[in-house]
Amino acid sequence: MGELLMRRKTMMIYNILFLCFLYISVASIFSLMYIVSDLLNLGCIVDHYSSSLHQHQFLDLFTRSFYFSITTLFSVGYGDLTPFGISKGIAIIESLIGYVLPYAIVINYILYNPKFFRKNSHK
Repeated sequence: MGELLMRRKTMMIYNILFLCFLYISVASIFSLMYIVSDLLNLGCIVDHYSSSLHQHQFLDLFTRSFYFSITTLFSVGYGDLTPFGISKGIAIIESLIGYVLPYAIVINYILYNPKFFRKNSHK
């Protein structure tokens, strides 16, 4: 019984770490897409609460893009950053993935692990 409990805890920790890695990977890929679109002058992300001088710093491009990517993936954003140009389309695709991904993970878990639910429903 103790070994089974330990295995479940280990699997839960593994799943949490996997989900964190998955979300950070998706956010990083979209962040790179925002950076590339900004560098190619196809679309930028404007921070409404920082100066124009600050927004032209190269490091701010990375931090702003990653912050915008995370807020777009997990929610609808806070309103402090606005995408322009092609970045709007990238944000739409990212927000769609952010809404669909949790459901896909849950459905995938239910479909490929039905024994877990059957075992726990008889207790």
